Amino acid sequence: MVKCILNNKIVNCYEAFIHISDLTLLRGYGVFDFFRLVGLEPLYFHDHIERFFHSADALRLKCPVGRKKLISMILELIETNNIRNSGIRIVLTGGASETGYSIGDPSLFVINEPINPLPKDYFANGIKLITHEYSRDLPEVKSINYLMGIYKLPEIKKMGALDLLFHWNGKISEVTRSNFFIVDKDDRLITARHGVLKGINRKHVISMAKERYIVEERDLYLEELAGAKEAFITGTTKKVMPVCQVDDILIGNGKPGPTTVQLQKMYEGYTEEFLKTN
Repeated sequence: MVKCILNNKIVNCYEAFIHISDLTLLRGYGVFDFFRLVGLEPLYFHDHIERFFHSADALRLKCPVGRKKLISMILELIETNNIRNSGIRIVLTGGASETGYSIGDPSLFVINEPINPLPKDYFANGIKLITHEYSRDLPEVKSINYLMGIYKLPEIKKMGALDLLFHWNGKISEVTRSNFFIVDKDDRLITARHGVLKGINRKHVISMAKERYIVEERDLYLEELAGAKEAFITGTTKKVMPVCQVDDILIGNGKPGPTTVQLQKMYEGYTEEFLKTN
């Protein structure tokens, strides 16, 4: 039986419940974080823990356990379940609410779930995105609200795309579950600084890329897509994934470019070294 964490205990998954008056159910108020295991080793573990508590603080949610306790419980959960190359999802709810609107005592649960590998074709030949004008509430918070992305899934599928690329007032922000980069004509990597979730993979790809390329975090405009040589997204399961088309715009020659391919190779080595030294 697969185990999970509920508040301060490790329990069987069928024993984990939240109250029907929880704000997460009634109002969609809560935060989460998600990271993957390489074998049984958590990747960028402490970065994800820090972001989780940052998100919780931003939404005024007090976690039932502190950082050190949560870390030790997650490590115990990983060892107990022994599910290799899986994912860890940490969720903090808004708590059972007396009024249906006020924050209650938050519930913590941590799930160890399988990860379905993305098709190799996505990494080798690239993906398509479609744009959508939308600005997320409190984008710096990893909230559980993915309403727009899920709502638009039929349209995304119909257009032969993988996901949405959000923009607002002409400025590109992010993909629903990933960060977005372009490579400009001078081989600079450019990604939005404001109005985005600061992805953990984004952070490490930027750090890695700076060894070889100029990286700019700034306002990124829709009009820049037409002149981009390459584009890619970063994320926990996407790693470094080429983007070859946005709407009807072919990026570069419509195939993964040399910078993106180089970053994919660099990333594999970077993560291996990171796991050895952290």
